[in-house]
Amino acid sequence: MRKLRVLIGGAESVFCDLRRAAREFWGFEVVEIADGKQACAALRTEHVDICILDWDLPKMSGLAACHWIRCVELKTQPYIVLLTEKGRPEQIQAAYTAGANDFLAKPFNAEDLHFLVSTFAQRISGLDRTSRELTHIDPLELYRRDLPAPKIFSRL
Repeated sequence: MRKLRVLIGGAESVFCDLRRAAREFWGFEVVEIADGKQACAALRTEHVDICILDWDLPKMSGLAACHWIRCVELKTQPYIVLLTEKGRPEQIQAAYTAGANDFLAKPFNAEDLHFLVSTFAQRISGLDRTSRELTHIDPLELYRRDLPAPKIFSRL
């Protein structure tokens, strides 16, 4: 299974701990960014599976970066988690409207974030495994699987 690439953006000590946990304990490749504009630039040039963005990133907010990610045609769309101190319903709605997949209010439990990310990672590994299996199947077998199932009639 390939290592997931995670883009983590935020300047607080919480994000420093998060980067270390992602590398050392969760086994991810980490792309570190300091502001929203760097996040956008990194996503244009690098493959990223997951974005963990602080709402209050400098130069471009995490919310604006999230909206940008969903509006731009990238090779693959990453799973986006927005982190913020703003846990009010209108902020949560704004996050989901901008295209976030998940939202966590600070202070958050690192295990909760790991659960969100690992659930997505399992989905990705399942898709990778399926695509690898399909590449090893005989082309005639793939064609046969695409044919509609025969209708079986029984007499009563």
